[in-house]
Amino acid sequence: MSVASESAANAGVPVVRPGGGGGARYELDEEALRRVLLRPGVQELPAVVVSVAGAYRGGKSFILDFFLRYLTAPPCSQQSGGWLGKEDEQLKGFHWRGGGERDTTGIHLWPEPIVTTTSNGEKVAVLLMDTQGTFDSDSTIGQNSTIFALSTLISSVQIYNLSGNIKEDDLQHLQLFTAYGKLACEGDEKAFQTLLFLVRDWASEYEHAYGYCGGDSLLSKRLQSKPNQNPELREVRDHIRSCFDSIKCFLMPHPGLAVEKQNFTGCLRELREEFRSALLELVPSLFDSERLTPKLINGERVRVQDLFDYFRKYVDIYNSDEAPEATTIYKATADACLLAASRAASSAYAACMEPRINGPRSLSRRVLADAHAAARASAEKVYAQKKKLGSQTDVQDRLQELIKELQASLSHYELSNDANVRKTVSLARKAYDTTVSNVCGDHAQLCLHPDDLKELHDKAYEEALKVFDSAREVYEDEEDEQRTALVKSLEQQYDHLRAINEQNNRSAVLGARDQYVTRMQLLMDTGVSSHKLQAQNQVAKEDAINFFAKKRNHTSTNHSKDPYLENLMKEISSNFVEYEKANINNNQRNMQVAESAYINYINSERESQTCCLHPRTLDSLHKRAMDAALEAFMTNRERSEEDNFKMELIKESIIKDYLLHCYNKLEQRGLDLVSLNKFNNEESVKKALNLYCMKMDQYTRPAVMCKLLVPCTLARLPSYHENARTLAISDYRSRRRGADGYGDDAYLDDLNQRMGVACAKYRNPAYYCLFWLLGGNIG
Repeated sequence: MSVASESAANAGVPVVRPGGGGGARYELDEEALRRVLLRPGVQELPAVVVSVAGAYRGGKSFILDFFLRYLTAPPCSQQSGGWLGKEDEQLKGFHWRGGGERDTTGIHLWPEPIVTTTSNGEKVAVLLMDTQGTFDSDSTIGQNSTIFALSTLISSVQIYNLSGNIKEDDLQHLQLFTAYGKLACEGDEKAFQTLLFLVRDWASEYEHAYGYCGGDSLLSKRLQSKPNQNPELREVRDHIRSCFDSIKCFLMPHPGLAVEKQNFTGCLRELREEFRSALLELVPSLFDSERLTPKLINGERVRVQDLFDYFRKYVDIYNSDEAPEATTIYKATADACLLAASRAASSAYAACMEPRINGPRSLSRRVLADAHAAARASAEKVYAQKKKLGSQTDVQDRLQELIKELQASLSHYELSNDANVRKTVSLARKAYDTTVSNVCGDHAQLCLHPDDLKELHDKAYEEALKVFDSAREVYEDEEDEQRTALVKSLEQQYDHLRAINEQNNRSAVLGARDQYVTRMQLLMDTGVSSHKLQAQNQVAKEDAINFFAKKRNHTSTNHSKDPYLENLMKEISSNFVEYEKANINNNQRNMQVAESAYINYINSERESQTCCLHPRTLDSLHKRAMDAALEAFMTNRERSEEDNFKMELIKESIIKDYLLHCYNKLEQRGLDLVSLNKFNNEESVKKALNLYCMKMDQYTRPAVMCKLLVPCTLARLPSYHENARTLAISDYRSRRRGADGYGDDAYLDDLNQRMGVACAKYRNPAYYCLFWLLGGNIG
């Protein structure tokens, strides 16, 4: 929906006023009417006119402003109910106020027709009409009749605003007003379109429910024509049915006692929930796109600009002599006397009830019922003592009406008492919440030992009931439903707090566990000693316990068991087992690194697999390789003499199986290296000895013609031996790696010994001659 103009008005525009003395009966403000009805973009649209009429101070302008709020709300808000506005939003639109004096005179229109769309996509303009209240002290019955009739003629929906019920005099007034309105009509068709009885402050929901459902039921009873009914009453009902195309009824609850205050501004938070719900049913039923009622005259739709002419026509008729002046209904002095007695009795009833309801304590059902009975007896006594005119039947009828009015007043007092009860319950719950908050602050931060929480609840529960009982009036033998409900709600609150406490304790356990994990993770990148791991576990465990303790709201408990702390310890123990496994894996990985470092160091010192070393050179190389392995193992580890992994790496007293295995592998590699070195040394000796023999063969094998020079050869044999020995030892040493500065060399000694044995063979003439003759060699 959209408003036709950008500028917003603050109140309705008066277009029809009662005339002053000596002039026309009614004045039409044509200029104001043109501004409303002849504005561009609106004047050609079909008109939907909704009017509210009824007794003065009945809340007509008040309800119209809710109509206006709905019409100017976005479509999504209209569908969701958000159009009611914010809780503290003041009600604006048609001027209204509390009090006992009338606020609207004549007929007012909202200055800006509101453009909306029907369900079939057609645009229409909605006009809201406010009328002066009937039967105030400043208007004649003729003026009341004319204003009501004129608004009914112009509108497509006339809302008849009534208070409390549809009474017989309301129907008679309606007969008078509509009969007066028909004076301006032509033709035999029904003069008016839709009539909605809006019964305000309906107090008998148990008889007829709020809304259209109960309203239609009540209307059916009120407009029912019976065969034995008084002809005058039947005529009233037949007349009303003959005037309108459609007649409906809506029962509206009382908005709440706040409306009676002078500073009431119409904020939602001051209205009863039942009143809000009724608004959500009533207003869309009038202005929803599928329920809009365009203005029809003679079956034809009326445009907005056409209403200007109808206003002028109808006002001219009521200003002419063609329309007779209406006369008052209440002429009987007896009725006025009975009314005065009834008002005095009502005042007496209020004088009894007000102090009880507005006192410092709320009342239980029985106490309130007894107070009402006593106040009603006082009111009936006042009514009986008043001097009255009229028949006994009239007196009794009025007394019955008075009793019904007092019963309706009881409903209002019940609302006030209920408000006091809610206040008392609210204070009690606040006492409970305050007691809990003194321990934990925000309830969402509640974190206690379960037994501490139970003690806290018991204390808060006692404080809440103390507050409630001090502000409650109830009989000793009476079961107080409100107290029972409060107890139940406090138990539910305790259940809620237990759920919060459970969640927060679990969160504290998880947080403490994470604290432990964070601290332990500092050592998990590389392996550490078992002692270091145990020490870190103890520190991390203490950190976790301190973290958990700080999450608790207080720690002054002396409970032997704490299920959440026990759970934390289980979590820590379980995690430590995993850390021990991880640490073992890390150290095993470090041992593998150490083994690789050992192998790489050995290979870097030895040129090939066939090279040989002096045994002590080999032993020194093995020790250096072991140092390199230890250094690789200790990379990124804390260097401590208490590191059992390091000690197990370098000592033979191995504790851990996998460390023994790793150490043995390194030692076995050393033994394998010794075996290989022994083999290479022996092979070097053999090769050097072969070189020695080859040289000696060359030296001792003369030419054939020189075979007689054997004695000479034997004489030079020592020289040959020394030369061949030198070459052999040089060859042997060329295969050795490392320094030869050691005093002993078993392999060199073996080579020298074996060369000596070979040399001895060369010195033996017999063997020498034999092998020489055979062409062989001594080697």
